[in-house]
Amino acid sequence: MRSVAFLLAFISSAFAYQVLSPGGAQGWTNHGAQLLTWQRVDTDRLNFTALLTNQNITGFQPQVLAALVDGTLGKANMNPPSGGWPTGDHFRVNLVQDATDLNSILAQSTEFSITEGTSTLSSTVASSSTTGASLPLTATETPTTDTGSDSSPTSPITVPTSGATSQLNVQTGLLALMSVMGLVLA
Repeated sequence: MRSVAFLLAFISSAFAYQVLSPGGAQGWTNHGAQLLTWQRVDTDRLNFTALLTNQNITGFQPQVLAALVDGTLGKANMNPPSGGWPTGDHFRVNLVQDATDLNSILAQSTEFSITEGTSTLSSTVASSSTTGASLPLTATETPTTDTGSDSSPTSPITVPTSGATSQLNVQTGLLALMSVMGLVLA
């Protein structure tokens, strides 16, 4: 009887949630939102919580990346945790039952790395509402500190990037396109 129960449990686990990425050679970077993909079957829960874990880093606390993720979508962008993406090896993403039950694992990715990535932030920030002037903002600018006649560079500014930045770029681009079309049609 026990062998039948074990066999049924094994078979049902073969058809449950499965994390497709990240994992193995397909890791994440520490810049912006990162893509999580998975497969599910109709009998799986409709939603889950995505949890970033690493048992090889002493003192690393599991971090909830997203709660109530719609499991029927098959993919979702995971925004960085509150302190930003950690870097290193041996990370895993666990799909767990919910944010209050982090130990009920529905699926687990294979180990992957989160590496230093490069940011190519190229959004425009309005500098004045009256002049309409704009100032490009890049992630590699180095500020200077004015100490009288001698200026010395300080450490580079780290500009966090996220999915909101890419949305801003798309919205700004669409607005510019609509403005040009309005001028052409006028």
